[in-house]
Amino acid sequence: MTDIADRLQKIIEWVMAGTLAVMVVLVFGNAAGRYLLNSSFAASEEISRLAFVWLIFLGATVAVRERAHVGVDMLVLRMPRAGKRICLVITNVLILYALWLFAAGSWQQTVIGMNSHAPVTGVPLAAFSAAGLVAAIGMGVLFAIDLVRVLMGRLTDEEMVQVRESTGQEEAEEAVREISRGGKH
Repeated sequence: MTDIADRLQKIIEWVMAGTLAVMVVLVFGNAAGRYLLNSSFAASEEISRLAFVWLIFLGATVAVRERAHVGVDMLVLRMPRAGKRICLVITNVLILYALWLFAAGSWQQTVIGMNSHAPVTGVPLAAFSAAGLVAAIGMGVLFAIDLVRVLMGRLTDEEMVQVRESTGQEEAEEAVREISRGGKH
């Protein structure tokens, strides 16, 4: 199962990289065309905006899988295993409820957007809200898997802390260790 998730994440990361490349080319090309050729590609703004929306939502889903979202973990880290389990169950249930609401709203917006089109490209506006729907479903699956794993007792203490207080925490801890050794390598 993890192998499938790893492959899917790699595909999503490649899609994100491609999306970012398309955005850069379109925005730079449009700016250069305006200044150098006194002409522009009218659809570049709509395509770039759509690519940006998908990039953000796909990136948020990958961040959930990697536990890379920023949060405060100082209380949960000090709890015993049972306290961590209770906190994880409560937060995951609340997150799943919020994702359900988000998915339902995104679905409604996707249905509504099927009949509305972007003025230049003609792309249905549903393409924008579909990004939220895909992200809500993807994140929901990830949180549901963690919920099942914690209820079955298959999460380690480290996995029960689903966020990290700071992205540079490991580097800060290493710096403190180095200082305490007197700066010797």
